[in-house]
Amino acid sequence: MRLNKRVGIETIIVSFVFILLLVVWKVVQGMVLTLQNVPQGTPLQTSGAASQVDFGHVASGSGLMIALSVGGIFLFAMAYYVVRSYVVGKSKR
Repeated sequence: MRLNKRVGIETIIVSFVFILLLVVWKVVQGMVLTLQNVPQGTPLQTSGAASQVDFGHVASGSGLMIALSVGGIFLFAMAYYVVRSYVVGKSKR
């Protein structure tokens, strides 16, 4: 089976867009969570806010989770490439 260069580049771009959307989604989730948990009042009145509210989420990147994430993105890219190659090959016939 020959590799299709155009579909390969498209697969890389789609994978990067997928990763970017995941990061943006996590940032938006954090912003919404922070907005919902900030106490009302002026900044001078909320000096103890850091001790009352947990801003965000602390996650340690364990090796297993990093490997699973990279593997998942790789599997997504492979599946996308196979499907797109099939569709492009089907349309050329």
